[in-house]
Parts: sequence; C-alpha cells; structure tokens
Amino acid sequence: MPQLENVLKKIIGITMLAAVACPALAATANWTGRQEMVQTVTYQSAWNCQYMYGGQTFWRVFKTSCPSSVEVQ
Repeated sequence: MPQLENVLKKIIGITMLAAVACPALAATANWTGRQEMVQTVTYQSAWNCQYMYGGQTFWRVFKTSCPSSVEVQ
C-alpha cells in the first residue's frame, strides 16, 4: 500500500499545481454603445461606458474611448 500512497500524493500534487498555474477564467462583457463624457475627480475628461453581461448592465470609465468588450470575473 505504500506505493498507492505515493501515487495518490503525486496525483494530488499535480492537481494542486495545475490549479495554481491555470488563471481564473474570465468572461467577456460587450459594450452597449452607450457612453457619456464625464469629468474625473482630478478634473480630467473621460468616457463612462456601459457594458452588458448576463443580462446585467454596468458602467466603466476609460480615458480615451470605450473598448468594444471588457473582461469580467
């Protein structure tokens, strides 16, 4: 049985290494086409962009323009 224990330890070690090495899966939200020019707290102009993922909308601010998609977790 010691051989079985060593094999199980190796399998567990490889599984843990793979879990750490693999990045978290990110999903992609798409830009709805809505944007508003806003002023930041540092008095700079920026774009507030609306995105949709899974039927939910949310806003993100960007300096220059709205990307067509953004990653979400």
